Amino acid sequence: MKEILEQPGFMVASGTLGADLSYLLAVVFTVLFLVAWWMAKKGQATRHHNLIFISMVSMVLYFVGYYYARSLGVLAFEGKEGFGGPDQIYESVFLPILTIHLTLVGLGFIFAPYMIIEGFRASRKINGDYVLQEGNLKADPKKFKRIILWIFGLWAILEVFLLIIDKSWGAQLAYFLIFLTVGLVVSLEKLIEKLLPDGAHRHRVLGRGTMILFALILCTSTATYLLLYVLYPVNKTVL
Repeated sequence: MKEILEQPGFMVASGTLGADLSYLLAVVFTVLFLVAWWMAKKGQATRHHNLIFISMVSMVLYFVGYYYARSLGVLAFEGKEGFGGPDQIYESVFLPILTIHLTLVGLGFIFAPYMIIEGFRASRKINGDYVLQEGNLKADPKKFKRIILWIFGLWAILEVFLLIIDKSWGAQLAYFLIFLTVGLVVSLEKLIEKLLPDGAHRHRVLGRGTMILFALILCTSTATYLLLYVLYPVNKTVL
């Protein structure tokens, strides 16, 4: 799969197939999220729910497959391989943008499934249509503890697997940060419950924030693509 993604791209001469697909999908997902957001603003809750569910599940599957196949993010820890510009630009421009991008992607990877679950919890079907329900929405304490234990257990299993296949320390650190982010976001649920106790209001506020997050991901993705493949390309670039 990695070899296929490293084939020449179709957008710019110096690009790769994987980079071009990644950027185009980032644009597609962002547009779909904005359309779903517009549906919600128009009161089309069921259409919003269906589109956002399909889009976010597809995005998460894409992230898992693409990031695993190309180890995107390890570049941030292992040097400037793949960047053809001067060291000053790499250190002061490219690396900060890449770091911000990866951080936003990590948050997006968390908030996508979180918002889907929170949407199910905060709504109910009436006459076949989803409707947000006003009122306090709290997580069951026992389920909350089980979720934390599952996150820790999955991280431990993954770390053992990474050690067995001798994965680089950069990749191990990246996965650790992802699971740490998951754990922190889940832990913040109790704080969110206090700040935004009403389930419907919480969904609207966090939904708005999530849309802004994905818009920022598209901006940093565009900047990263331009720096790598348009402004400072190399003959053979590996993310």
